[in-house]
Amino acid sequence: MAKILYVEDDPNLGFVTKDNLEEEGYEIFHYSDGKEAYKNFKKEKFDLCLLDVMLPELDGFSACREIRKFKKT
Repeated sequence: MAKILYVEDDPNLGFVTKDNLEEEGYEIFHYSDGKEAYKNFKKEKFDLCLLDVMLPELDGFSACREIRKFKKT
C-alpha cells in the first residue's frame, strides 16, 4: 500500500480527497499546514507527497524545497 503525504488547508477539499484516496487503497497522512507536514515527513517514509501551494506556516513551494533537501542528506 502506497503512503501519501497530503497537505491541504481547505477542510472540505482535504476531506473529500483523503476519503477518495483511501477508498482506492492508499494510506493517507493529511496535514493542514506545511510546517506540521514537514515535521512529520522527517519521521515517516512516503511514496508520494501532494502539496497545496498556499498553506499556513510554510507554503507548498518552501515545504517542497525542504523535503528535497532532506531527501538528499
